[in-house]
Amino acid sequence: MRSGVFGEFADPKSALSAIAALQSSGHAGLEAFGPYPVRALEDALRRPRSKIPRVTFAAALMGIVVGYGIQSYTNAVAYPLNVGGRPLHSGPTQIPITFETCVLFGAAATVLGLVVAAGLGSLWHPVFEVDGFESASIDKFWVAADASDPAFDRAPIEVAMRTHGATRVEWLEAQSNA
Repeated sequence: MRSGVFGEFADPKSALSAIAALQSSGHAGLEAFGPYPVRALEDALRRPRSKIPRVTFAAALMGIVVGYGIQSYTNAVAYPLNVGGRPLHSGPTQIPITFETCVLFGAAATVLGLVVAAGLGSLWHPVFEVDGFESASIDKFWVAADASDPAFDRAPIEVAMRTHGATRVEWLEAQSNA
C-alpha cells in the first residue's frame, strides 16, 4: 500500500465495524494492523489461507527423498561395505537420518516462507510514514483503505471511519523513491 486513508481505533470491535461498513459500500482494498492478532479481523478481511503449510510439507517430503537417497547411494553404490553381514541397502537403519532431514528441510522452508510472506527483507515501508502509526504495535488498531482500489473515494471513507469510532484519520500520500 503506497497511499490511502488510515483510521486509528481504540479497540478491535470498532475496527471491525468500520471494515464491515467499508466493505458493504464496495471497498475491497482494506488492511488492518494491530498489536495482537484478532481472528475476527482476519475473517472480515477475507484473507486467503497461508501457503506456508504447503511449502513446509513439500520441503519435508523433499527432505525425506534427499535423506533416504543420500544414504541409499552412499551405502549401496558409492561405498558398499559388508559390515556384520547386513545387506548393503537396509531400510530400517536409514529411518533416523531420513526423519532428521525431513524435519530440517521442513523447518528451514517454514522459516524462509515466513520471512518472505512477512516481507521481512525490507527495513522500511511507506505505512511507517503515517503519523501515530507506531501505536499499532502498542495499543491501537488501524484500518487502511488503499487508494489503488477502484471504489476508492477519500471523503466517504474518512466519514465512515469517523462514524465507526476512529480516534484519528490520516492520509498517506504516495511518495516517489527518486
